[in-house]
Amino acid sequence: MGGTNTGMNPVELVLSSLGTSLQETAAELAPKNKFNYEQMIVSLEGDLDAAGFMGDPDIRNGFQEIRYQLQFKTQESQADCGKFADLVAANCPIEDMLSHGVTVVLDQVEIV
Repeated sequence: MGGTNTGMNPVELVLSSLGTSLQETAAELAPKNKFNYEQMIVSLEGDLDAAGFMGDPDIRNGFQEIRYQLQFKTQESQADCGKFADLVAANCPIEDMLSHGVTVVLDQVEIV
């Protein structure tokens, strides 16, 4: 889209924010829920059709879907990992904003 491909673009930054928020949420919830893990890997991907950004009114101007996987290095059972993953998802603020939307308001425009 005209960049130099030397860093994340804004939509890739959204994925990074989701991954970071999932990691932080897991780290906060694990001790409180007696869930022990050595490592959690978050893998993220999303569907993005650039035609929406380029003005096609029939295509959303952003991700159409975001998917992620959590991989745990742990002695916990598969069932306990699934329950903990659900707890993380339910408490992750970035997942909440992406899943349920948030009102964004242009508050003011100034000329300086």
